[in-house]
Amino acid sequence: MKTLTALLFTALLAFTAQAAPEPEDDGPVIYRSTDAQGRPVFSDQPSRDAERVNVKEPNRTPAVRPRPRPEPKTSTPDNDSSGYEVQITNPSEGQFVRNGLLGINVSANVHPPMLPKHQLEFLHNGNSVSKGSSYTARIERLTPGGHQISARVLDRDGNVLGQSAPVSVTAQWPGGK
Repeated sequence: MKTLTALLFTALLAFTAQAAPEPEDDGPVIYRSTDAQGRPVFSDQPSRDAERVNVKEPNRTPAVRPRPRPEPKTSTPDNDSSGYEVQITNPSEGQFVRNGLLGINVSANVHPPMLPKHQLEFLHNGNSVSKGSSYTARIERLTPGGHQISARVLDRDGNVLGQSAPVSVTAQWPGGK
């Protein structure tokens, strides 16, 4: 009888083990329990009163492919207008302007000579001072300190066809200001 009881008990255990649903193994196994202060604690090691938490697959978003950058706008000058060489002739590099309150005259050479449809623009510290067909301009009232002066040839659309190297000057005001 003992053998029959043991056999039935073993069969019952085997049946129960097969009938019990296995937790789904979708991802990592996490256990939730509470600490002495009642706060939830999560761990990958089960404690005495821990319950298993099924961690779902995280949401995934495919990577966004960046659009290719548009090609920079390049000028397509007329065949007789390409290759302007621009050079500031006044002031000279490193020139000292004793009275910046009076301003300064600037001039440039352009080779070959500009076509009538092109303009020469003078820049003071990167800001436009004058734009037109004249090879000279005036910068009024230079503040004390360093300044950058340059010139460039533009077509009707504002494309740069030639540009000078910047010329650095230093201005002072009367009275040492």
